[in-house]
Amino acid sequence: MAELTKRDDGALPRIVEAIYDSVTDVDRWQATLDEIRRLTLGRLAMLAVVDTASNSARFSVSCGDAAVLEPLQRDYGSEVPFLAALPKMDIDVPFTVDSIYALQGPDARQDWVASRIVREWVEPNRLDDFFWVALMKRPGRIGTLMVVTDRDRPQISDEDLNLVSALAPHVRRAVTIGDLFECERRKADVFRSIVENLHHPVLIVSVDMRILFANPAAEALLTESSAVSSIRGHLAFAFPHANTAIARAVELGTRDEFALGPAGINIPLAKASIPAVAHVMPLARREISARLSQRAAAAIFVTAAGAAPIPALDAVAALFGLTAAERRVAGHIAAGMTRKEIAAASGVSDGTVKSQLATVFDKTGIGDQRGLELLIRDLSPPLRSR
Repeated sequence: MAELTKRDDGALPRIVEAIYDSVTDVDRWQATLDEIRRLTLGRLAMLAVVDTASNSARFSVSCGDAAVLEPLQRDYGSEVPFLAALPKMDIDVPFTVDSIYALQGPDARQDWVASRIVREWVEPNRLDDFFWVALMKRPGRIGTLMVVTDRDRPQISDEDLNLVSALAPHVRRAVTIGDLFECERRKADVFRSIVENLHHPVLIVSVDMRILFANPAAEALLTESSAVSSIRGHLAFAFPHANTAIARAVELGTRDEFALGPAGINIPLAKASIPAVAHVMPLARREISARLSQRAAAAIFVTAAGAAPIPALDAVAALFGLTAAERRVAGHIAAGMTRKEIAAASGVSDGTVKSQLATVFDKTGIGDQRGLELLIRDLSPPLRSR
């Protein structure tokens, strides 16, 4: 069997396009998820967003051998002990069984091996490992992507994990925006109808940020908010970092959807304790029915301030499109660690840390460690007075 990374690299951009096409046409998710499963040499794949208050699925799709999937969903779904690890998982980072063991502690492997699900489902079906990615971790929502592999597949390698890491932010963006649509899906199946009726502000812009369409909620936002405005017909944000990050995501998504990566998701719109956030969905390659205009480059979704402050590192990662690895390095820098200490803590070479740090400096436009520390401090939520 060919190694994952030796496959057609052209499949990645095609899958990314399919991911974004699936946002407004949920019927496409089945085929899209199956492409991800086949690319990763998986036997089963599952993508879901769960409402934690009701413990019910807001969105769920799976693919693979139905005879293997059906008993999992019917008899064993609630018995997977790994779910307790989800709060500790970094967003966009694919975990394997072994890395979940490490996350959960010394008894995790023994508990898993001795479980009924292993005895009655995993072993009889010759299953072996998985790629498991946390896509959404909110007080009321969790979202995950899992691809399960079997014993016939070569052992998952670092290169395999890097490939899934590259796909993860695109799936996360699609799932995040798709979750905003969920309340309206049953009322309308056309993109314009969904957008017009959505309670969240949505603006369709051209590549130069000219506003082509604004739903009623967005029109109200432009009138009432000091954080978002229209300047000679162009969309602008008062927070300079947000303005730059959103414009960059719109341009990059028009030019190269795959390269968009984690940029343009959860961008804080103000330097406030609990700011509103924006998500950028590329439209240039979508069908005209999902664009509203031939010139449409992106849809920008604005969500209200959440229930909790955005951690400074998350704000920095969103504003500058940092990958999970780059975010970790930035966090270590903020804690005052040296490159050597970061390399030791991360289990990588000094050269790798140097390269990651150089990318962080390039993306943030900051030239040294002190400047990065000040940026993170500047974006840290203020302490609440008692």
